[in-house]
Amino acid sequence: MNRLFLMIIGFFIMTGMSPICAQENTSDKKTHYILTVYNVDSTFGSSFDEPHPLSGALNESWNAFNANYRRVYEVSTGFSGQAVEIYKPVIYNAVIKADKYIRKAVGKGEIKKEDAVSTLKHILDCANALAMERDTKVFEKEIAGAKTPESIIRFFNHVEIEYV
Repeated sequence: MNRLFLMIIGFFIMTGMSPICAQENTSDKKTHYILTVYNVDSTFGSSFDEPHPLSGALNESWNAFNANYRRVYEVSTGFSGQAVEIYKPVIYNAVIKADKYIRKAVGKGEIKKEDAVSTLKHILDCANALAMERDTKVFEKEIAGAKTPESIIRFFNHVEIEYV
């Protein structure tokens, strides 16, 4: 069994494929994805220390998201002293769009705060797992097809995270 597992992992490494699995969900015939996350370190230190406006429970995931997707560089020319590069902009912009939508919905009373925090925590955890993946073209293509915040949230609801 271990030998088969090692051969499969070796195949993924040699071909450059990611061990992210796209599978058919038999219950509602929607494609869903399973992200496998290894070595979760809860003591992750971030250079971003920005509290999330919705809840303190999101601070760790929010700061990890900012650290994973926003690269800040010092610039000596121009009006600004810093330049920001966005890593995987399709995923970053989708998460920001969903975040703004959820915050506005909570403000209008359309969504309970507990449900919003739970949904946003899942989206941020998925995005943080995707930041560590080399090949996310399938995800980026699917997310790029989701134009509205509701469809982005629906997409992330079909993503499962397995912690190994």
